[in-house]
Amino acid sequence: MATLTLSKGSASNQSNSLWTKYLTFADGQTENRLGWFLVSIILHSTLLVPLTFMIVYSLGGYVVPCLAVSMVLFFSNIVANMSGANTRVTIFLFGLSLFIHSLILIITVAGI
Repeated sequence: MATLTLSKGSASNQSNSLWTKYLTFADGQTENRLGWFLVSIILHSTLLVPLTFMIVYSLGGYVVPCLAVSMVLFFSNIVANMSGANTRVTIFLFGLSLFIHSLILIITVAGI
Protein backbone atom coordinates (compact mmCIF):
# COMPACT_ATOMS: atom_id res chain seq x y z
CA MET A 1 0.00 0.00 0.00
CA ALA A 2 1.11 3.52 -0.76
CA THR A 3 1.30 6.15 1.93
CA LEU A 4 -0.08 9.59 1.25
CA THR A 5 1.89 12.51 2.70
CA LEU A 6 0.84 16.12 2.66
CA SER A 7 3.24 19.02 2.53
CA LYS A 8 2.58 22.73 2.85
CA GLY A 9 2.91 24.83 -0.28
CA SER A 10 5.21 27.82 -0.56
CA ALA A 11 2.38 30.37 -1.03
CA SER A 12 0.72 29.49 2.26
CA ASN A 13 4.09 29.50 4.02
CA GLN A 14 4.75 33.05 2.83
CA SER A 15 1.42 34.45 4.08
CA ASN A 16 1.62 32.43 7.27
CA SER A 17 5.15 33.68 7.81
CA LEU A 18 4.12 37.34 7.45
CA TRP A 19 1.22 36.83 9.85
CA THR A 20 3.50 35.06 12.31
CA LYS A 21 6.03 37.90 12.08
CA TYR A 22 3.29 40.43 12.81
CA LEU A 23 2.06 38.44 15.79
CA THR A 24 5.54 38.07 17.25
CA PHE A 25 6.19 41.80 16.73
CA ALA A 26 2.89 42.76 18.37
CA ASP A 27 3.43 40.37 21.25
CA GLY A 28 6.93 41.76 21.76
CA GLN A 29 5.50 45.27 22.10
CA THR A 30 3.46 44.57 25.23
CA GLU A 31 5.92 46.48 27.40
CA ASN A 32 5.57 49.51 25.08
CA ARG A 33 1.78 49.51 25.30
CA LEU A 34 1.62 53.01 26.78
CA GLY A 35 3.86 54.31 24.00
CA TRP A 36 1.60 52.87 21.31
CA PHE A 37 -1.39 54.43 23.08
CA LEU A 38 0.21 57.86 23.24
CA VAL A 39 1.54 57.83 19.68
CA SER A 40 -1.82 56.72 18.35
CA ILE A 41 -3.81 59.35 20.25
CA ILE A 42 -1.38 62.21 19.57
CA LEU A 43 -1.05 61.45 15.85
CA HIS A 44 -4.80 61.13 15.42
CA SER A 45 -5.72 64.27 17.32
CA THR A 46 -2.97 66.55 16.01
CA LEU A 47 -2.19 65.30 12.52
CA LEU A 48 -4.45 62.72 10.90
CA VAL A 49 -7.95 64.05 11.62
CA PRO A 50 -7.20 67.79 11.13
CA LEU A 51 -5.01 67.22 8.07
CA THR A 52 -7.58 64.97 6.46
CA PHE A 53 -10.37 67.45 7.14
CA MET A 54 -8.41 70.46 5.88
CA ILE A 55 -7.23 68.79 2.68
CA VAL A 56 -10.62 67.28 1.86
CA TYR A 57 -12.38 70.60 2.57
CA SER A 58 -9.93 72.77 0.65
CA LEU A 59 -9.90 70.50 -2.41
CA GLY A 60 -13.69 70.25 -2.53
CA GLY A 61 -13.92 66.57 -1.65
CA TYR A 62 -16.64 64.69 0.17
CA VAL A 63 -16.25 66.37 3.55
CA VAL A 64 -18.95 64.70 5.65
CA PRO A 65 -18.26 61.05 4.71
CA CYS A 66 -14.50 61.48 4.97
CA LEU A 67 -14.74 63.27 8.30
CA ALA A 68 -17.15 60.62 9.59
CA VAL A 69 -14.76 57.81 8.63
CA SER A 70 -11.87 59.72 10.15
CA MET A 71 -13.71 60.27 13.43
CA VAL A 72 -14.85 56.63 13.62
CA LEU A 73 -11.23 55.54 13.24
CA PHE A 74 -10.14 58.05 15.87
CA PHE A 75 -12.72 56.91 18.40
CA SER A 76 -12.11 53.23 17.68
CA ASN A 77 -8.45 53.78 18.53
CA ILE A 78 -9.41 55.61 21.73
CA VAL A 79 -11.84 52.90 22.80
CA ALA A 80 -9.41 50.08 22.00
CA ASN A 81 -6.56 51.73 23.85
CA MET A 82 -8.50 52.87 26.91
CA SER A 83 -10.32 49.57 27.31
CA GLY A 84 -7.02 47.74 27.63
CA ALA A 85 -7.11 45.85 24.35
CA ASN A 86 -4.21 43.63 23.43
CA THR A 87 -1.28 45.20 21.60
CA ARG A 88 -2.20 43.10 18.58
CA VAL A 89 -5.49 45.00 18.34
CA THR A 90 -3.92 48.37 19.09
CA ILE A 91 -1.21 48.08 16.45
CA PHE A 92 -3.65 46.65 13.89
CA LEU A 93 -6.15 49.49 14.39
CA PHE A 94 -3.40 52.09 14.22
CA GLY A 95 -2.06 50.62 10.97
CA LEU A 96 -5.57 50.35 9.54
CA SER A 97 -6.20 53.96 10.44
CA LEU A 98 -2.99 55.11 8.76
CA PHE A 99 -3.90 53.13 5.64
CA ILE A 100 -7.47 54.48 5.42
CA HIS A 101 -6.39 58.08 6.06
CA SER A 102 -3.81 57.79 3.28
CA LEU A 103 -6.47 56.29 1.02
CA ILE A 104 -8.83 59.19 1.78
CA LEU A 105 -6.10 61.70 0.97
CA ILE A 106 -5.13 59.91 -2.27
CA ILE A 107 -8.75 59.73 -3.43
CA THR A 108 -9.29 63.41 -2.63
CA VAL A 109 -6.12 64.59 -4.35
CA ALA A 110 -6.89 62.42 -7.39
CA GLY A 111 -10.36 63.96 -7.57
CA ILE A 112 -12.27 60.70 -7.61
